[in-house]
Amino acid sequence: MHIHLAKWRIIAAGIIGNVIEYYDFALIGFLAVIMGQLFFPSNDPFLSLLGSFGAFAAGMVMRPIGAIFFGHIGDRIGRKHALLGSLLMMALPTFLIGFLPTYTQIGIMAPIILVGLRMIQGFSVGGEYASSIVYLVEESPQNHQNLYGSFVSLGAKLGMAIGAGFCGILLGYLGEESMLEWGWRIPFWGSMVLALFGVYLRRHLTDNYEAPKTKEIPILKIIKHHRREFWLFLALASAIWILYYTLFVYMPVWLQTYGGLDKTASSSINTYSIALGVMFIPIMAMVADRIGSLRLMRLSAIIITISIIPIFMLMGLQNIYYTLISVSIMTVLLCAFQAPVFAATVSAISVHNYRASFTAVILGSAAGIVGGSTPALMTALTKVTAQPLSPAFLIAVFAMIGWWALNKIEKSSP
Repeated sequence: MHIHLAKWRIIAAGIIGNVIEYYDFALIGFLAVIMGQLFFPSNDPFLSLLGSFGAFAAGMVMRPIGAIFFGHIGDRIGRKHALLGSLLMMALPTFLIGFLPTYTQIGIMAPIILVGLRMIQGFSVGGEYASSIVYLVEESPQNHQNLYGSFVSLGAKLGMAIGAGFCGILLGYLGEESMLEWGWRIPFWGSMVLALFGVYLRRHLTDNYEAPKTKEIPILKIIKHHRREFWLFLALASAIWILYYTLFVYMPVWLQTYGGLDKTASSSINTYSIALGVMFIPIMAMVADRIGSLRLMRLSAIIITISIIPIFMLMGLQNIYYTLISVSIMTVLLCAFQAPVFAATVSAISVHNYRASFTAVILGSAAGIVGGSTPALMTALTKVTAQPLSPAFLIAVFAMIGWWALNKIEKSSP
């Protein structure tokens, strides 16, 4: 599809915040074990890892609050203001994490400050993600809403690929000892390069949105008049994001613990899965533009429900080639499930002046509360049940919930 240069500028400005956001998430996932040792030291490696993922979850839980705040700005003032504000607030905490003293240096204050910075990040991310989705879908050409909406996820996966790839290169070059001692700081400092590029892209951002002259509060109107759509789309988005964060954040830990892979191999597979996602997200979005968003998501939900347990069993055979096949299948299924949800959520309600708030709260809550707690939840679940397949069972249950929600959404569609 030919896209005019002006449209490429819109796309780049729309996705740069998500590149930064998921660059940071990749660092948390890749460096989870190191961050656990440095900020949550314990004689039990499980508790250190759980502390690291807990800090990740704390930031993510702030996403719905930030979503309400920036969604309100996007609806009441304009999309551009929400995009600029969220970008600046998101970039600074990531940069500052690279300067944090560790637990051995300042004691309990180290994890407290880390969690505080993660919460500021989470607050800003809640607005960034949805604001960019709404902006891209509204600026998209007719019949290409899914493709443009999916560019947000494309930006997210690019950010994860950059973050995971950068960490992998540093680990290979510096070695584990230097990485633990000081090298872990470098990727956090590197985020500032992306942030400056983002400010450059967004400083002359234009949009066609006209703010309403009324003083109504969009989120209150949504709760009053669009409660059914809210809960159905929240259920659907939650099903998608629990798979997303299992695959891209928790999976390296699972592969090291149960898949028979070392840190280098598991991180390489993680980077590969992200790169594969970059390729398939726009492909699946174009399929959704052809056959319909709800139809593609419904088909994906059923296949995930049926196949996810066999996929985990195949990875559990501790053969790297089987693992590559399994991760490839999981990534393609996730892309088919996720690519259409962005445009579908923006278009879920007809009132234009509610869209930023609706999309922000739905996706912010799903990614923040459900997705953000997924790595810690999966870590605890496998420990408590002593069952490596327990994450697959949980994903299957959520996929069925997503399928149910899609059927309800389709029946209520005009």
